[in-house]
Amino acid sequence: MQENDIKYNKKEARRKKLRRKRRIFRCFVIILLVLSAVVGNQAAAFKWKLQNTLNLVNRDSSVDLKEIEKKYLNGESSVSDDSIINILLIGADKRESWNEAGRSDSCMIATIDMKHKKLKLTSLMRDMYVDIPGYGKHKFNAAYSYGGVDLLYKTILSNFGFKVEGYALVDFAAFKKVINELGGVKIKLTDAEHSYLMSAYHRTSVLKLKPGINNMNGTQALAYCRIRQDIKGDFGRTERQRYVIGQIFTKMKTRPLSKWYETAEVILPEVTSDLTAEQIMDYMTNVILMGTTEINQLRIPIDGSFSNESVNGQDVLAIDIEQNVRAYNEFVFENLALDTHSHN
Repeated sequence: MQENDIKYNKKEARRKKLRRKRRIFRCFVIILLVLSAVVGNQAAAFKWKLQNTLNLVNRDSSVDLKEIEKKYLNGESSVSDDSIINILLIGADKRESWNEAGRSDSCMIATIDMKHKKLKLTSLMRDMYVDIPGYGKHKFNAAYSYGGVDLLYKTILSNFGFKVEGYALVDFAAFKKVINELGGVKIKLTDAEHSYLMSAYHRTSVLKLKPGINNMNGTQALAYCRIRQDIKGDFGRTERQRYVIGQIFTKMKTRPLSKWYETAEVILPEVTSDLTAEQIMDYMTNVILMGTTEINQLRIPIDGSFSNESVNGQDVLAIDIEQNVRAYNEFVFENLALDTHSHN
């Protein structure tokens, strides 16, 4: 074979190899583009479906939180930070046997702290003896019964100065449904808690529980949250509520995003809120991106800031407002000024 033929064959081989590499590269690019389009379409479809699901929330425009703040903060400066979002959570029993507003069984403030990458939950105990605007001194939970979310927020502002960006009123039916949809939550029952549940609930699934760890369904978990007849009384009840919410959150975090909208479809029709779908979407995104796996907790009143008293035959908690405001601000806002809201 002549030298020219050898050189030609080598050049041709290199050309073929180069063409083959180009074809492979083009195929790779095409595959990437196709995958990107598929993923992009799936992401867009997921977002569209989630937004539609968020529209299941019962919108309530009758409560204007900002207008309430203007009047009931009386021009005082309450601690705030744009990177720390606070949302008022109200658990209510809206059975027909109760009045139109229903009965408020729990009141909490959920905090999405993007500055410190934390989730926080503060319980406001219902037996606190506070001033309810227009009604005088009563137990804290009477505010919701007397005037719904509007009066409840007025009471929180006028006594504590705790501002929120929005509220979510959740019927207990949603609480049970979401736990059932998640396949239950694991809760450890003490002997005392088990004995109480066995005596308080007859001919229900609650009777199937045992001392120790149980995977509770919605009905069982709700019964657990409502226990008051133990050594801790209402303090134990709020502690159990925060614990169960933490368990729900932990289980939700392990679910793929594609399953989140299924859970949303279950719970959102039972929710009334002034938050828009866009706000809820933003808050959910922030929680997911935060990556935290735990919820920090606080109870108001804090230990050492109250006394047990009897007023008109009712057991109430007489609280030190200033001490609790400082504790809340320190917990929620951390390194910000802690006592900017003054009280008479």
